[in-house]
Amino acid sequence: MIREPVPGRVLTNRETILMGIIRKCTDASAPIPTIDDIADRLGVANGGTVPEIFRRLHDMGLIINESFQRGRRVCLVETGKWSALPLNAAPHWRNRPKSVPAPAPVTVRARRPDIAAEIFTEAARLGKPAVEYLADLVFVGWEVEKSRG
Repeated sequence: MIREPVPGRVLTNRETILMGIIRKCTDASAPIPTIDDIADRLGVANGGTVPEIFRRLHDMGLIINESFQRGRRVCLVETGKWSALPLNAAPHWRNRPKSVPAPAPVTVRARRPDIAAEIFTEAARLGKPAVEYLADLVFVGWEVEKSRG
């Protein structure tokens, strides 16, 4: 949902910096940097600060924000330009269709311990819980299967 920009609201320094980052990414059709990268650029240590600034910019009607499991895509409302999709465009767990089930890690381990070990290692490397990574794999696999017809 596109909101009208809030008239007369002056951006904070951090909001201005984030808007500059978003503008560069949308102009270049590049992905938005990670939360950690943005936190470094803003000089903040708290990982919750960056999503809060994104939320404020969205609430002011300046951006449209699409969250994914491992990143986001942002539209700069004033130009209508979007950043590129993140490398992993699996939907955020809050937005994942409930009709796509995820197998229990214990089931995967029991059926294919060799594949389970690879999956759990990759989940750990990405810093994700195994059950969430399995859900992402099922969702992506389901989307591929649907596209085959």
